[in-house]
Amino acid sequence: MTLDELIIELIHQDLKHNQLILGLDRLNLDAGYCHFLGIMDLIQKLMGVSDDEMDEFSAIYMATMHRSLEFPISRSGEELRILATECYEKLKGKIKR
Repeated sequence: MTLDELIIELIHQDLKHNQLILGLDRLNLDAGYCHFLGIMDLIQKLMGVSDDEMDEFSAIYMATMHRSLEFPISRSGEELRILATECYEKLKGKIKR
């Protein structure tokens, strides 16, 4: 697995998790935000995001997480893979290497 594939997989897993948390909140079931996985922080490190890039990186990432509710919920979450790849491409385009 390449680093790019790993990052896309991490985003995919975070999208699935976020979809569950936000979906439960929409049903007025308190999922609590204590289930923070820290995947975004890990991705920032893997991508070498500098301090001056953090705000834009976070904005793109969080906007993508909120879009997870636009997709059907399924066991595999394969519907979210396209969104994960799209997110990664946007993030990669904003990072200076």
